[in-house]
Amino acid sequence: MSVHDEIRSHAGFDAWDHQSAYVYEPGTGGEDAPFGQRPSKRRKVTDATEHLFTSESYKSSIGFEPLFGGAESEGCMLLREELYERYWSETELRIQSVLDEANEGTLADVSQFVNDSEVYRSDDKLPSAFIVTGPNISSQSLLFNQLSTKLRSEINGPVITLRSGDATNLKSVLKIIIRTATNQLLDEGGLSNDHNVGCKKIVVAFQDSEAFETNILVDLISLFKSWMDRIPFVLLFGVATSIELFQERLSKSATRSLFGIQVDVEQTSSVIERIFQKAVASSSAVLRLGPDVLSILMERQLDHLQSVQSFVAAIKYAYMSHFYGNALSVLCDNSEPADVTRVLEDRHYEAIRTLPSFKKHIERLVRSHESSRIRALLQDDEVLSEEVKQALRSRQKANLQLLRTIHAFQSASDEAIDCVNLYMTVFEGNLQQSDFVKVLLASLKRMAPAQMLTLLSKITAAIREGNPGMNLDGWSFEDEDFLVNIQDVERKILALSNAADEAELPVRSSETIHNKGLRTTVVAQRVQLSYAESTLTAHEKEFLEQNERVSGLLENYFTTDDPRQSLFSEIWLCNSTATLLEAFAPRPRAAVESALCVPDQFLNLEVTINSYPQRTSLHATAVLYQRYLEAGSLINMADLWSSFLEIMVDEEEEPDERAVLMQFYHALADLKSMGMVKQSKKKADHLAKVSWKGL
Repeated sequence: MSVHDEIRSHAGFDAWDHQSAYVYEPGTGGEDAPFGQRPSKRRKVTDATEHLFTSESYKSSIGFEPLFGGAESEGCMLLREELYERYWSETELRIQSVLDEANEGTLADVSQFVNDSEVYRSDDKLPSAFIVTGPNISSQSLLFNQLSTKLRSEINGPVITLRSGDATNLKSVLKIIIRTATNQLLDEGGLSNDHNVGCKKIVVAFQDSEAFETNILVDLISLFKSWMDRIPFVLLFGVATSIELFQERLSKSATRSLFGIQVDVEQTSSVIERIFQKAVASSSAVLRLGPDVLSILMERQLDHLQSVQSFVAAIKYAYMSHFYGNALSVLCDNSEPADVTRVLEDRHYEAIRTLPSFKKHIERLVRSHESSRIRALLQDDEVLSEEVKQALRSRQKANLQLLRTIHAFQSASDEAIDCVNLYMTVFEGNLQQSDFVKVLLASLKRMAPAQMLTLLSKITAAIREGNPGMNLDGWSFEDEDFLVNIQDVERKILALSNAADEAELPVRSSETIHNKGLRTTVVAQRVQLSYAESTLTAHEKEFLEQNERVSGLLENYFTTDDPRQSLFSEIWLCNSTATLLEAFAPRPRAAVESALCVPDQFLNLEVTINSYPQRTSLHATAVLYQRYLEAGSLINMADLWSSFLEIMVDEEEEPDERAVLMQFYHALADLKSMGMVKQSKKKADHLAKVSWKGL
């Protein structure tokens, strides 16, 4: 059947005709009304739709909500939403640039191979490219989507991407291949077009080839080989382990039918670090992610081998939660602080005075006995506004200094340092006491003059040139005093090194100089061992002095303050883990049980039943859940229905058993879908409780 015939065969198809079950909604129509329809006289679809899409409240109903218990002004609410959209769009563009560059080398290699596949083609071998993606198979989706887009724009032929979930059997795989190839050729101008009929290549990509059943994979390779003289197939295999292990799964005949190249993909950890530099550690980032938030994101990334897209989504959620739930995020605007504070209202000033950083600031003023200043900050909004402006002006400079410290330290270290761990250490204010600095200072003692000069030149270059990846320009003017001292040390070490070379007296490292030498003497035919102090030359004494000087300069330069303790840091630093834990490590069982026990707090129900002991609101699933808790391991359906009917029906009115019965079945279906009950095999009219674990 062709594609057009298949489309025509579905004409007039109505899903309701084949529906196995229907949801009954009581009170939506009369007795004679068709299913799912209200009487025509009660319908107001046009007016309701016009109001829905023209009202200003529609935007806020699907977007941000007013804070301060709904008392926040509409202007501030829309400003928070506008700031979120603006700054996340800028961040997303920087992330996308990294993703576009991440697989650029791989895409170029694979594209070159496909274009030159005729070189690898022979009478009995299929041209094949083995793309080694590494253990994080979740990143394969992005890579193969990029491959499909690039190859379709470059080659004359379709590109079919197969996944193991679609390959239930050989017949289904062949249907997918034929349908996809036909649709792509139709999209390019029709099957009758000579350009499409005479396509030079048909690329078949197995995204997760190791997850395919071996028999299906072998049969496909054999089938492609048999058609190789008529259809120019090119195969791509995504391999997570190694080519050797992949070939061991195939038969010898299938292995001998493949010939091509191996392409290694940049690992996910490297891509994530580059994304981190662009999105989080960039000087352009307005919102800073704190160490607590980053610790959760990285732990989740490493423990669960999440994809790059999941890491990006986690960063986006942090942005969204900060601007959505923090009323003071209106101050995150990077405009002039005097302009930013104009939007503040009385409620904002009240919220500012409740911030932990403001309370600590007041405590410091109390210890300094500045009572007049304290009174002004607590009572005068104008004074508090000036304090906020001053904090906003200084925060960018403080953050910039922290980012510069990170780049300078990375440049000074001989070993590759994880940028994320270093960032968290710096933003905790613990860099000076961390192992990073201890290892660097210890390495200074093992350095000879040449190694020391190399280290100092790296630091100098880092300060002068900056870091394009973090959008950092050079800051030699700001650290002029530090650079003068470093350059003075460089000149002196270079001079003593040249003098030592002329005198042919090598200059030892500080660690070697301080080690004691072992001396052996023979006295009265007895061997005696003693320690001898190393003799220092004039050049080595001077080198020790310069070594100590460099150690002091670096230790002082890499001393940072804790940004979490700075005044009003809650405005621009997202370090609250409560919302992230609920999103990434939720406890659904506790939440579901709480919702079923007290539905009033979730559904805003007002009606209660006096006869019900817990006075639970009239919600069918919640009522049936209470009956479920009170029952034994086997639940009699008749008893359950009678108790449910007694609770749901008002004694003063005539019961509508049909409507209540529909609610009963609806609630029972909810409990079954949550895995609480199942049909008992012992008794047909009973339900069995299911052990509800791991939800």
